[in-house]
Amino acid sequence: MSIKNNLYNIFGGAGRAVIFLFTIPLMVNYMGVEKFGIWALITSVGHFALLLDVGIASTTMHFVSRINSFKNSSRRIEETNNIVPVLFGINTVFAAIISFVFIFFTESVATFFLSKNLINDSLLLAIKGIGLYSSTVLTQHFFSGIIQANNQFLLVNIIKFFNILTTNVGLLVLSYLKKDFYILSFYMFSVSFIILAVYVFLASKKINFLNIKPVFRAEKIKEIFTYCGATWLGYLGGVLFTQLDKIIVGKVSNEQIVGVYAAIISITSYISSIATVGLQPIIPKLTQLWVGIKEKRKEFVEEYKLAYQFNTFIVIFMSLFLLVAFKPLLTLVMKIDINVYPEAVLGFQLAIIIYALNSLSVPGFYTLMAIKKTKHLGKWQITGAVFALLSIYFLGKEYGLYGVILGNFGLIITVIFNNITSRIVTENSFRWVRFIYQPLLIFLFVIVLKFIFNNIYLDVLITIIALGLLVAWFLNQHKEIYLKIKKIIGK
Repeated sequence: MSIKNNLYNIFGGAGRAVIFLFTIPLMVNYMGVEKFGIWALITSVGHFALLLDVGIASTTMHFVSRINSFKNSSRRIEETNNIVPVLFGINTVFAAIISFVFIFFTESVATFFLSKNLINDSLLLAIKGIGLYSSTVLTQHFFSGIIQANNQFLLVNIIKFFNILTTNVGLLVLSYLKKDFYILSFYMFSVSFIILAVYVFLASKKINFLNIKPVFRAEKIKEIFTYCGATWLGYLGGVLFTQLDKIIVGKVSNEQIVGVYAAIISITSYISSIATVGLQPIIPKLTQLWVGIKEKRKEFVEEYKLAYQFNTFIVIFMSLFLLVAFKPLLTLVMKIDINVYPEAVLGFQLAIIIYALNSLSVPGFYTLMAIKKTKHLGKWQITGAVFALLSIYFLGKEYGLYGVILGNFGLIITVIFNNITSRIVTENSFRWVRFIYQPLLIFLFVIVLKFIFNNIYLDVLITIIALGLLVAWFLNQHKEIYLKIKKIIGK
């Protein structure tokens, strides 16, 4: 695993997380909990359209990485002519479907997802804008996949950082100015369109699209669609949950609870997001090693082990930080009155723990993609998403904010990815636990002490000690990484 690329992704993801930690709480403050809840529902409707994202970024990265692995230039040209047009066609068709539906069936979309009392002309315009935004984001994925397949993760992370910075700061300003929802959604679309143009320009430097002579072969199309389909099922569960959860919360509660829930989950879900972007570079590496697994099994296992330990380090580090910082975020930045919403205090902490445990499945997910055992992804992702959504629905009706947050626990089912890959790679379903049991014990120890003492000063002290132990564990496991990090920073 290229530690340099992982650090680029981690720092990029951390930078984006800082932006979210800064802007989302302030948006809650400027909009108010109720209005922020409605905005969360609008963006959920738009992002729900990304169900049509067949994992095109990961699929493109996988196939273009494979093309790049061929040493024979004529073979690379042949594969490019066979594969790239199919990937581009899939991406374009689905992006066009999203635009068409949101432009011409706006009211039907709004009525299907939202309560009728929320629907007005301004909201319908906002739905159009968020649909165009989703269509543009989907189109970006094909071109960003090409750039990442060429190991330019730093470049992609710079683009993503400026995308998030421009989008979120703009939304923050518009929220402060009390602009209508449709202004916010069309602003998001405008920024995403500019970012798309940047991706197209950079991808064209790697592949000369004008020189491609499409050759459509049935076996290649079948291979691509099979991989896309399995990848889509893998992403389907995640998209189903991350967009439908807020809509379901809106059905079983009120806009105030939706707002508090959306604010909390928008922050804690970034634990999973950083884990995801941090491990993306393992796909090209493991894909190439898997081709020669008979000769390179030992190297593959070492990459696999490093992926688990690196992921766990990042996840636990982020989670420990949030367990200390959550209360100031709630009260000082978001301006959520914990006397009115006392459940938000414990709810936030539970959400941090749930998303930390859920994020442990990321290495298993990416390994299954790399070794083309993607049939497992859809089954368990969808199972976890459906179980979580049902739990949110039934627990939310009974226990309000506590219930809808506890319902997220269903997502942890996907940790089974780790058992599946561990059995394939090491012939032991639980070997992955041995890779990371020490930081998990540190995390459990901190949680227990936190709930026993419930003292902010002790929390800070315990967290500092835990973070020190976590860093010491990781560097002890991979002494060479300290030297690499030092060398990269030195440059």
